[in-house]
Amino acid sequence: MVSPDARNSRTARSSAEDSLDTRPAKRNRITVACTWCRNRKSRCDGTRPKCSACIERRGDCVYSDIPTLTKKSASKESVNMLLEDLRFRLATLEGSVSRLDSRLTSVEGVKDMPCVVTEQLLQDQASYAPDHFHHSEDDLDITEGRNATDGMGSIIFAREEDSGYFGPSSNIAFTRKIIRITASILKSAAYGASPVPPSYDGVQSYILHRSRAVSPVADQSSNASSNFREVEAFALPPEGETLPLIDHYFRTTGVLFPYIDEVEFHKTYRQLASTNIRSVRRSWLGLLNMVLAMSVHVNFDSELAAPERAARSDVFFCRAMALCDKQIRHGTSLEVVQLLLLMSQYLQGTDRSIETWNIHGLAVKAAYQLGLHSPSALQLYQDPEREIRKRTWFGCVLLDRTLSMTFGRPPSIPEKYVKLDLPSPSAFTSHSSADFVPYSIGESSGSFYVATITLYTIMGEVVETLYGDNLGYDSPANVFDLASTVLQFEQKFLSWQQSLPADLSVIEAASIHPEMNDREQVRFQFVLTIRFLNVRILTHRPILCRYLDILGSAKPDNQEAITLRQVSASSLRTCVQSALEIINIMHRVLSPPEPPRPPSEVFLNVANAMIALNAALVIYSALLVEHQTSIHNQPAVFEKDDLSLDQLQQAIECLSLLFKGNRMTEKCVQYASHLAQLLSVICTLFNALYLRAMLTRRIRPTIGFAADRSVSTFVDQF
Repeated sequence: MVSPDARNSRTARSSAEDSLDTRPAKRNRITVACTWCRNRKSRCDGTRPKCSACIERRGDCVYSDIPTLTKKSASKESVNMLLEDLRFRLATLEGSVSRLDSRLTSVEGVKDMPCVVTEQLLQDQASYAPDHFHHSEDDLDITEGRNATDGMGSIIFAREEDSGYFGPSSNIAFTRKIIRITASILKSAAYGASPVPPSYDGVQSYILHRSRAVSPVADQSSNASSNFREVEAFALPPEGETLPLIDHYFRTTGVLFPYIDEVEFHKTYRQLASTNIRSVRRSWLGLLNMVLAMSVHVNFDSELAAPERAARSDVFFCRAMALCDKQIRHGTSLEVVQLLLLMSQYLQGTDRSIETWNIHGLAVKAAYQLGLHSPSALQLYQDPEREIRKRTWFGCVLLDRTLSMTFGRPPSIPEKYVKLDLPSPSAFTSHSSADFVPYSIGESSGSFYVATITLYTIMGEVVETLYGDNLGYDSPANVFDLASTVLQFEQKFLSWQQSLPADLSVIEAASIHPEMNDREQVRFQFVLTIRFLNVRILTHRPILCRYLDILGSAKPDNQEAITLRQVSASSLRTCVQSALEIINIMHRVLSPPEPPRPPSEVFLNVANAMIALNAALVIYSALLVEHQTSIHNQPAVFEKDDLSLDQLQQAIECLSLLFKGNRMTEKCVQYASHLAQLLSVICTLFNALYLRAMLTRRIRPTIGFAADRSVSTFVDQF
């Protein structure tokens, strides 16, 4: 029998042995502790890029490899302090990547406001009784047994850049190139400025997240069909609310895209409101809802905040979808094509902008089905219907050119399919009467429409010639052929400007003054000028991209750079000057010294925000090119005072004033602001490299900088 003392003795020895086996190994000494652990005088395991203590506290982990200053190194104290600050910035940038991943995911995962908003809002808009509506004959032919789910929710774009093709003409392709070049420059600068360079992939990922547009969450897309069915499809606001919205549409969107007969539209609504007719076409009622949706969406004089406007306009959009779902899928009419055009335009300004491509495809197919493209089919109709059909067809063409350029995809309507004569500016004047003067049928609106069509015809040629119709193959053209082609398009732009009526001539920012907002005609000049400058940027942007390619090349060809500068420097200046002019015009209109009234609503929309973003990207790229050419002691492309970081900041300010409260516009502002910050970091990094090289006597003071330009003034310039 074992005594208790013996058992206790064995247990104690066993515990001691276990304790010896499991005790931790001796801690390895490390050369450098992180800044946080060193300041707290706590143990640091030296793990990079982040020690275990910093991981546990979820904070930034910065290593400082600068030795303690001595008398010999005291003269370098200022440079070391600058390098320490740069290391901290770069480490913060890397540490932010993982946190931004989760943060942006959570933001994009928040459900947007659904089509069916609060009960009270629906009740307020349903005061016009739907009981007396009946299906017209065109509705009875539709098969009721088919699935009524529309195609808008069939594809979920979790991340747009990973879920679709965006060709070379798109802003997304342009931003990708900018991201690559910026990350490459940051990488090379950081390797020279810090012993712990940032991860190239980390920097690129961080910039890329800033460029991603917000896409609809999966739940919203999958429930889109049910939301369309939950709305009261036949409900309308009271007449006193509907008529002002209709008038507002024809004063804004309607004058820019005059393909709806305003007189006939008003006539039909008055008949409907007075109950003189007891049935109505679903397609017309859907078109009415889209007119109301567009009107609410861009009504910046409204007391509603931007989220409330978006929610209310979405109610009308969902009603239009609920009303015309089957007509869109199983039949067509002129009203259905117009409805689809408005839907596509509406979606461009929402969080579901990616869906506009699908809706546009339906509009083009419906137009082909009706023969809107055919001159012989058009002869079967008399005015005004003939003119309306022609304008509707060119509405499809304009939207096709816009989306082809914006998304970087081949056009759905090749130029060889456009055989109709241009619309007539004054075809509808016979409809007007003494007590009703339409907005959208006047000669100014028609002339503006024709001028836009001819301008976008040139834009289609630009996309075809300089961007290979966005088919995605590499252009074999050398710089001489490219410069020659760009020069030919400049001649076409000159001819286009000479063909414009005097009251639609292109304006300059210097000629704009606050009193000009009083003139309705000036609105057309503003919009037409902005569109022209944007197409001009698109034409010269391939030259700018060639400059960026040289900057991002691992082994740049100096001879190619010299040739490019000699042949196409004027093209680059034209591209940048067009971008600066866009920003200057917008700045004059959006923030005059003493504005007599808010800017016109035809100027405040997402389309102009995208144009402003494109201009900001060009300005940033030009600043990057100018900085790098100066660093490498190459001749400057621009004059001393032509380009500065202030102009990029002005572009960001204009972006913030366009379509306030819109999430797409806010994303553009965030991205452009981040680019401005990165440019400052790049300039500071290269400034630090220059100072350190001078102190270590590795370079002469004049290398990389003009002899009369100090380092401080060089940085201040940017």
